[in-house]
Amino acid sequence: MTAPTSRPATRFVWLLLLVLLAALANIVAWWWPNQPVQVGNAPYAAQEHVVESMSFAPFRRGQSPLTHVYPTAEQVVEDLESLKGLTRGIRTYTSREGLEVVPPAAQKLGINVMQGVWLGPERDINDKEVAAAIELANKYPDAIKSLVVGNEVLLRKDLTVDEVIAYIRKVKAAVKQPVTYADVWEFWLRFPQLLNEVDFVTVHFLPYWEDLPIAASHSMPHIMEVFREVKAKLPGKPITIGEVGWPSEGRSRRDAVPSRTEAAGFIADFMQTAKKEGLSYNLVEAFDQPWKVKMEGTVGGAWGILNELRQPKFEVGGKVSNLPEWPLFAGLGVLLALILLVLHAQTIVTLSTAGMAAAVGFAQVQAALLSAAIERGLEYNFSVAHQIEAGIAILLIGIFGLLLFRRLLVLLGGKSALTHSPRSLGSAFGLLRPGAGLGAGVLSLRQPRLGEAIYGLLGLWVTYHAVMLVAAGRYRDFPIDYFLLPVAGLLLLRLLAGLFGRNDNAGMARIALGNTFADPQAGTTAQGRFGWEAVLTFLLLCLPVLVVSLETLDNREALYWCAITVVYALPLLGNLALAAQRTTARTAAAV
Repeated sequence: MTAPTSRPATRFVWLLLLVLLAALANIVAWWWPNQPVQVGNAPYAAQEHVVESMSFAPFRRGQSPLTHVYPTAEQVVEDLESLKGLTRGIRTYTSREGLEVVPPAAQKLGINVMQGVWLGPERDINDKEVAAAIELANKYPDAIKSLVVGNEVLLRKDLTVDEVIAYIRKVKAAVKQPVTYADVWEFWLRFPQLLNEVDFVTVHFLPYWEDLPIAASHSMPHIMEVFREVKAKLPGKPITIGEVGWPSEGRSRRDAVPSRTEAAGFIADFMQTAKKEGLSYNLVEAFDQPWKVKMEGTVGGAWGILNELRQPKFEVGGKVSNLPEWPLFAGLGVLLALILLVLHAQTIVTLSTAGMAAAVGFAQVQAALLSAAIERGLEYNFSVAHQIEAGIAILLIGIFGLLLFRRLLVLLGGKSALTHSPRSLGSAFGLLRPGAGLGAGVLSLRQPRLGEAIYGLLGLWVTYHAVMLVAAGRYRDFPIDYFLLPVAGLLLLRLLAGLFGRNDNAGMARIALGNTFADPQAGTTAQGRFGWEAVLTFLLLCLPVLVVSLETLDNREALYWCAITVVYALPLLGNLALAAQRTTARTAAAV
């Protein structure tokens, strides 16, 4: 490509203009899907309503019943105080583990308590729970309005129905408050004998978790239909909805999409329905629960009305954004692109105007996708292992994006553009040594194997996630944002290479990694291995079939993930094609 003849100052002005246009496009791309929208299908004035009850589990970061690290008494009281004015009541799930302070503290605040009695497979712990609950109920009758003996015990298959009934009878004989048992509606219908043992029925309606997940916007008719069915089949006893809610983060399950707007809309619609139908209910839940991420993935920790910092996540019935922090990540994308462009300004200004536009646009797209990966890495990565995994992945993705960008510059202006170009804009301001840039060391284009090695590592990570989605998909996220940059970057690179006439390979080899990072003046370096590349390619092409069979074609997020997985295999398949060509050529030469 012939270098432009205009003065360098003019070229830098053009570069600045292109950078500004790309930054504006990046900001719009972040703003458009995250602008606040009105949620809920019915008019709703949040200030006119107070929630009847919320599930209360005051665990904070680093605390978990799984590790037996519990909140202090001061933290429990502080959390109760944060709910004053938001709810008339709370539901607890245990009578021990530091929650003994709840009834007296709630009584002072005028908050009613639905006292939980946790039942599990350990009989000795169950006995301690029952004894503690009876003591609290008799000591604080004005605060504790009812007791829930067991929560989804039959669903978890921790006890038999007869064992649950025995515990219910024991508690009923020792307290004056109404006693109930709580489970999903299907298990109430499966074990109707429970009806004779309780004072009222407590059922859970969580459309997101049902076997046939339902979209938040269509959940109210479903909830009321099932509520009326339960009422008809279990007559004679009042019915309370013990758990109802929607997650604000996490993986989709068919049409059930977790997001802030979906959660806020669901709650607004449910509050309207509850008021209209006269429903007794308890929302899940007061606070986000970081510890649940280990068991249920991102979605498990994101059911709170308030976040882990005890701040409201959205205005119920108001305007809600799925990512209120979008300006931060949009700005990060602009900053990353600017850094990349400044460091390579000496090369970019030697390109044609069209080449400059392609380079600037490519850099901004890569930076925006890296920013999205960083945002994804910050979502509910509460464990050290998750943080390390996210950090390593983002580092590899960033390096790979840099290699793709440098490769694009070669395709747009030839290798000499990176080795004999004028001083960079950064050098002009004393930021870099002339000619050094990022072309030295491990990121040099003289080491084309680096891109293939990083892509191979990322391919292993894609395969790991695909395997885990097959093995335990119900609770695992689709980490789409992590892998958009490599896939989109490679495809965009090949597209631009074709548009600028630098794509002189044909067939499957066109997207081979060897051709992607090869020196065009030295010929292709792709060797193509029939070992690990063949195995990875096979897995990446076959695993999506299993994922789709589990998620069905109705789960659009699963389809997006599978498409990325398949596209991710194409460069590896291209390398195998090159290997086959080389093998055929060597065989023909030998003959």
